[in-house]
Amino acid sequence: MNATMSASHTYRASHYLSRQLILTRDDCPFGSEIRIQFDDGQAHASFVAPMQQMNGIYSEVLMQTRLIAFSLKDHNISNENKYLSRLFVCVGQADLADSALTEELIQSSDALRDFGQTLVIAFNELPLSAVSFIDKKKTLNNVYLLKDHGVEIAFDGNNIDEQSIEIFTTLNLFDYIKIPLSALDLSLNLTGNPDLFNRLHERMTMLTHTTKVAFIADRVEHAASHILARALPFDYFQGSHYSPADSLLN
Repeated sequence: MNATMSASHTYRASHYLSRQLILTRDDCPFGSEIRIQFDDGQAHASFVAPMQQMNGIYSEVLMQTRLIAFSLKDHNISNENKYLSRLFVCVGQADLADSALTEELIQSSDALRDFGQTLVIAFNELPLSAVSFIDKKKTLNNVYLLKDHGVEIAFDGNNIDEQSIEIFTTLNLFDYIKIPLSALDLSLNLTGNPDLFNRLHERMTMLTHTTKVAFIADRVEHAASHILARALPFDYFQGSHYSPADSLLN
């Protein structure tokens, strides 16, 4: 399934936005994700920029979500089964310590809700040594504030071998966990050990039952990854195998 995307602004020569569909198990559109990309191919999750610069970019991203939600308003109101009921925005975890950004996210969430949409913030996990205690506390407080205002939270790019997100899962903060199939497929192929697959299946099933989190198979790029994703208890699917990530250009 190919996604038809709308246009947006280019902020500087160094960045652009990409948008990609997220599908359900029966291949129905569930949401779309806007991600900030840089010309060197990095996403914002792995790039550090001044907060003042990032706030300007985030404002443009959130404006895009409003335009998308407005374009789908009549469709969602007139149909029981909503088309694209979730709009995902990728935000660097460190940026969530910023109170001004948190307030803007809440305002955008309220605006999207009027159009029948739900805002989802997808944030990455930073190495513990890279985040100060004060910033971690601010981030956690702001995540709770976002959830209090109806914003859903996704963990972006979960490493199946990394346990540092356990604090977030035990606090039931996540509505979604995204697992990149590109890395998972490689890991399973290299080990050739079905125990890894079984452990992952069991852990996903356990988290689904205990925290009600939904899993998104991310970066599903080819048929083999698609087969692997379908064999695991993923709820949603994303990647070029289903829909290419299109640039939002001026």
